[in-house]
Amino acid sequence: MSIFLRRPWPEVGPSVTTIHVSATPLPAKKDVARALLLRGSVFIHLDPRRSGVLVPARLRSQAQVVLQVGLDMPVPIPDLRIDHEGVFGTLSFKGVPFACFVPWGAIFALVGEDAKGMVWHADMPLEIAAEVERESRRRVGAGGTAELVGLDAVRAARMGMSRPDIGRMDFRRSGAVPKRKSDRPPAWDRPAYLRVVK
Repeated sequence: MSIFLRRPWPEVGPSVTTIHVSATPLPAKKDVARALLLRGSVFIHLDPRRSGVLVPARLRSQAQVVLQVGLDMPVPIPDLRIDHEGVFGTLSFKGVPFACFVPWGAIFALVGEDAKGMVWHADMPLEIAAEVERESRRRVGAGGTAELVGLDAVRAARMGMSRPDIGRMDFRRSGAVPKRKSDRPPAWDRPAYLRVVK
């Protein structure tokens, strides 16, 4: 099912661009998973009821399970393998290790730490697809457009500032620093009185 089959604006006809984009095949899940893994951890959205899925028994009856894998996790995954068959690794569930295997057919979404990723609607469980459709109808019925907000605006809102004050704020000194050192730009690690001279 293509996301372009249902038009959000019925009075606007499909354009050549829309038709071309909807006909473009999605990339291979393996390629997307490896690309996301290079940038950090990957959240694997899967249907554990599909054949070949190996996850703890308490998770097998759910419509959706999200597993997080990565090369630099707090609990290391030394045997993590992403190949032509699927994703394999010994993951920790409440501190108990469990050897998991997820074939590509059971995966319907891959998302990186930056919330960017890809969804394969054809592999999505019916319950999840129905929930997504209900939510999109609810949003369209309620006016449906969301305001785009920049990261600085979110930080300012957390600090109780108004929008005109955002431009005058230095977030490096405000305490709105990313939690992990690897998320910070290199310039944040230098003292404020040093600068790069070329």
